[in-house]
Amino acid sequence: MKKTLILLVFSLGLFPVFAEQLSKIGVVNFTRIIEDYFSESSAWREIDNLRTNYQNGLNQIMAEIEQLRNQRLEAQRQDNQTQALQLDERINQRQEYMREYHNVWSTRINNRIQNISSSGSFTSEVYGSIRYIAESQGYSVILRTQDPDILWYSQAVDITDLVIERLKAQGGRR
Repeated sequence: MKKTLILLVFSLGLFPVFAEQLSKIGVVNFTRIIEDYFSESSAWREIDNLRTNYQNGLNQIMAEIEQLRNQRLEAQRQDNQTQALQLDERINQRQEYMREYHNVWSTRINNRIQNISSSGSFTSEVYGSIRYIAESQGYSVILRTQDPDILWYSQAVDITDLVIERLKAQGGRR
């Protein structure tokens, strides 16, 4: 019975009718909305400061590791294996510290971003703009680009820029 129905659909040319009834799906990059729309807010300046402090600290740790590596090379050239082994241990310790440093700062920065994006006024404002764009342009479903279940999407369905434009038009920059 199913095979007959499918053959009937194709033979009568009804397939395009069914294809037109598919839902229009869009995606939105929530993080980019925060970064672009709220970039001049005091909360976002605080996040930028955190990122700058993180990068400065990371650069300092990397410079220390590089200096230790140079010292180790010099010890090896002088055939001082004891000092070379001690420097290897210090290099490993600094690399482990760098990994921990990265994890702590990443968590701190991501928590601040999450706090901004989960505030009631922010989410209602953004969701209102998303709803407006979706309804006015015929989207049935809008997903976050960060959703782990999205394997791929075309840039043609990304409405992030439209949402940012709508937010700016409604209230200007924060």
